[in-house]
Amino acid sequence: MMTIYLARHGQTEENLARIFQGHLPGRLIAEGKEQARILGVRLQNIAIDMVVSSDLQRCKDTVQLAVGERRLPWVTTPLLREIDWGSWTGLYIKDVDLTCFPADVETEPMLYDRAAQFLQWLKQNYDGRRILVVGHGLINRAVQAHIEGIPLQQLRSVPKMNNAELRTFTLENP
Repeated sequence: MMTIYLARHGQTEENLARIFQGHLPGRLIAEGKEQARILGVRLQNIAIDMVVSSDLQRCKDTVQLAVGERRLPWVTTPLLREIDWGSWTGLYIKDVDLTCFPADVETEPMLYDRAAQFLQWLKQNYDGRRILVVGHGLINRAVQAHIEGIPLQQLRSVPKMNNAELRTFTLENP
């Protein structure tokens, strides 16, 4: 059995500006830093064996603020990166035609498959652990969908995560 404490990074400048962040590092704003600290308070009395996070800076900054002085093993992985917006990365959402995605954007099926790869990697390497997993809105949604057995066609039915929100899941061994 594995317990996953799934969290999203704190709010960033790019979130506020409504920019396609994708694989950009992202910069936590003061509120995002405070959200990460509050996440840390919620985690204080939770036994956690390790942290796994996206390798993007906004997640790493969130982990540092949330974990604080706790000395936990920490692994970063590109499998937890946010969706790759390709040529839309860095653009304002209002400035693009949302009905016509460019060919270089990572698709929902690709994101969904990457979430499956992440969970498989987690099970192969960290089975039996209690893990704080810090990622991004869309990849976390896909991870949660896999955990709950929600098919790709219903991916958007998974509730969006707020910045620094925490959700808990238990994965049984097959």
